[in-house]
Amino acid sequence: MTSVTQFGHRAWTVVACAAVVLHLALVLFIPTADATINAWHLSTVLALGFGQLALDARRPALRSLLVLAALGGALTGIYFLLNVDAVFARFGLTMTDQVVAAIAVGTVVLLAYYLSGWVIPLIAIICGAYVLGLGRLFDGMFFFGGLTPYRMSYRMFWQDGALLGSTTTISATVIFMFVLLSTLMHAAGATQFIISAAIRLMRRIPGGSAHVAVLSSAIMGTVSGSAVANVAGTGTLTIPMMKRAGLSKETAGAVEAATSTGSQLIPPVMGAGIFIMADWTGIPYTSLVMAAIIPAILYFLSISFTIHLQLKRDGLLERAPEAEEPRQPINLIEGLSFVGPILLLIGLLSVGYSPVYAAGWSCAAVILCSWFGPMRIGPKRLPAICAETIRTPLPTAAVLICAGIIVTCVETSGLVVAMAQSLNMLGQANVLLIIALLAVISLFLGMGLPVTASYIIVASFGAQALITLDVSPVAAHMAMFWLSQDSLLTPPVCLAAYAAASISGGNPSLTGLKAMVFGKGLYVMPLLFIFHGLLFDQGPEAAVMGTLTGILALAAIAIASTGQALHRLGLIARLLTGASAGLILWPTLWVQAIGLALLASQVLAGRIAPRKTPSSLAMKSPRQ
Repeated sequence: MTSVTQFGHRAWTVVACAAVVLHLALVLFIPTADATINAWHLSTVLALGFGQLALDARRPALRSLLVLAALGGALTGIYFLLNVDAVFARFGLTMTDQVVAAIAVGTVVLLAYYLSGWVIPLIAIICGAYVLGLGRLFDGMFFFGGLTPYRMSYRMFWQDGALLGSTTTISATVIFMFVLLSTLMHAAGATQFIISAAIRLMRRIPGGSAHVAVLSSAIMGTVSGSAVANVAGTGTLTIPMMKRAGLSKETAGAVEAATSTGSQLIPPVMGAGIFIMADWTGIPYTSLVMAAIIPAILYFLSISFTIHLQLKRDGLLERAPEAEEPRQPINLIEGLSFVGPILLLIGLLSVGYSPVYAAGWSCAAVILCSWFGPMRIGPKRLPAICAETIRTPLPTAAVLICAGIIVTCVETSGLVVAMAQSLNMLGQANVLLIIALLAVISLFLGMGLPVTASYIIVASFGAQALITLDVSPVAAHMAMFWLSQDSLLTPPVCLAAYAAASISGGNPSLTGLKAMVFGKGLYVMPLLFIFHGLLFDQGPEAAVMGTLTGILALAAIAIASTGQALHRLGLIARLLTGASAGLILWPTLWVQAIGLALLASQVLAGRIAPRKTPSSLAMKSPRQ
């Protein structure tokens, strides 16, 4: 590393530390308008995002261009802060104002391309072209007369929307605070405590190593809100354990990928999407979190049940090598760095504190509790923590800011209403068919988009289409939120499965296919939300019945996919069991009763001889 590169890394760390301090001051201590916070956040993301890319670039010419982009992007937010009052005082934009707006849009799109791929920048460019004049080429409901570049620059940069809108606010406040909380917990040793505790709890349970992955990912997910980060944090320990227990490379990776995907589904953090949902629907964040508890529990229970059946089918339950794993020491004092802040976070949210302030107090609690353990967080460790706090959410921040362009374009042009009407026409106003279409759209978008961006795009028109058919807003948006998670597991682009496969050494695509089986709840929960009232939007009685329906349907799918119940099931029995899951999910009581009867008949009567396993063959005496 050259002296210039070393200086660049140190300068980047210094700016990252200053950015963390500035964000904390504006978010927690100094009453500040959202536009001001967003402008500083925009400058920070562009400067540090392009700065990091410049440090990683090998070609001098590219490095120079990235440095220019970093400087230009940083100046856009500062220019807004210095000139916003003058713009509104004269009721107009100068040519310089318009050029700065264009630079801001261009640098955001470019950074999103570098950090998240080409899909969301391309969608943003198409939407911008549609608003600027491409809409005049269409007829009917998709016709739009267009905006002039002057009005476009105003909407993109100088009003409360697009680059400085609600998605940027979410990135600058709640996402930043929860990433800081997660980084502090990791630095305090919370990850190791969670895994050690899970091993001690599960080590005597048959198939315990796989259940350790489920439990540790669920607990870590309460604060991480990131599937890939969860795989990296817990998978390095749980995947080797599962492989030692006899699971294949792909199965071990699939279990970790599916359970880590649940980190974005389990309260209280649930990733960036839940905060966007609260902003769009007007439903309090705490209400959404409470409604999401039962679905998250069902998701993790379905994974555990599928694991148990698969291990039983493969004859691995009897081996129980987990008992031979080295006993993991647990220091309860060290656990304070996780348990104390989480309890404080939940308590503050319960009494009505905003997520930002609750996370802020929890961050302080992590630092305090860390001094009771060996991994104390002191001044010497803070620069590295600040750098990681900025580096981790940069891709998400770039996507959210770029998504603001898309949201503003589709709202300004009325495209969101036209797309919702078209979807209703294509689905013939049939809710089930529309959900199937949205699942396919979400799957294809997920091949090139991060989860949050996929949710923003699909929910912008898909949720509206469902709401027009009398689906409650919370059920419509939560269904879109769950469907958008499939990009983490579904090949060909399955980020969580790829991350797990890189640790297990297995085939990424096969790992993703197996993870889809374990993560089947992603496709079942939207039906429970909309047709069975699992989110309490149709009353407590419907939620109880929806929970029972979900348990039975998920169990039926697990049995059908593994071919294992009380005994091994044949092909016909597995097909009938899968059909029973569909009948159980049907929102008619007598159809559900038929499905339950069919499930019971196949589980109890549809059996074949147990498959011969190597252990059973070894125990069998040779024929004389």
